[in-house]
Amino acid sequence: MGRLLVGMFVVAAGCSSGHSSTQPDGPVTSGSDADGDGVPDGMDKCADTPAGQPVNMMGCADGQLKPMREKNFPPYGLTFTETGDAGRVGGLTWAYTNINRADLFHIWWIPCDDLDTPCGLSLAGPINSPSETWIVSASQSDFPGGKFIFTDTTKIALADGTSASLPGRLTLTIVDANSAPIPISPVATLGVTTRLGSYGVEILGTAYTVQMLIEVQDPSTQTWTPYLDYYDAQPKPDPAAGTAVSFDASFYDK
Repeated sequence: MGRLLVGMFVVAAGCSSGHSSTQPDGPVTSGSDADGDGVPDGMDKCADTPAGQPVNMMGCADGQLKPMREKNFPPYGLTFTETGDAGRVGGLTWAYTNINRADLFHIWWIPCDDLDTPCGLSLAGPINSPSETWIVSASQSDFPGGKFIFTDTTKIALADGTSASLPGRLTLTIVDANSAPIPISPVATLGVTTRLGSYGVEILGTAYTVQMLIEVQDPSTQTWTPYLDYYDAQPKPDPAAGTAVSFDASFYDK
């Protein structure tokens, strides 16, 4: 899994599978071809392909395949670059470019799909409470506009011996190579069976960009502040306790 560790900020930018799905290829003319899809029977992994449908090099049409999760990062030969910080003003930007789609019908990107690492925020050491796990807020998100809002609740220990409970918010915006929003859909609508993720996007082009900002709400002023800026400004009994943020996303394809 491709993970980035910065202090206690763990990011899984994507995960990937070792299957080889392939995009429609030129017809192969040698050998018998019972279903007439251009792939000889000896190489054809999908018999009875419906007439006229594009097939991959194994003779399978889109409708004959199931989405597979990619286990390695980065997949598809893409270039992945990162700028900024999710906990500071301006947030974090991930750019995915040069995606090789020559062997694929579909690519999907599904946030918070990791069963092993909680997707969440803590301002008091490691993420160890269910309340600190990110949950998609459908009411606050703008799915047609490519904007996710995840929420959680965490605590911060203060120098006077008290602790404050803080709402957390992760804002995730996804756009294509032309800066147009990529619509967000439930995974059932996308036709993808995931491990844990409930919403995602289909990546149609060869590049896309993700912008992320993680904030907490000050209980006294009700204002939202990037979580590291807020944390640094508070008097704390144990500055070494630190913060923890975890976010992951999986790639699925066929």
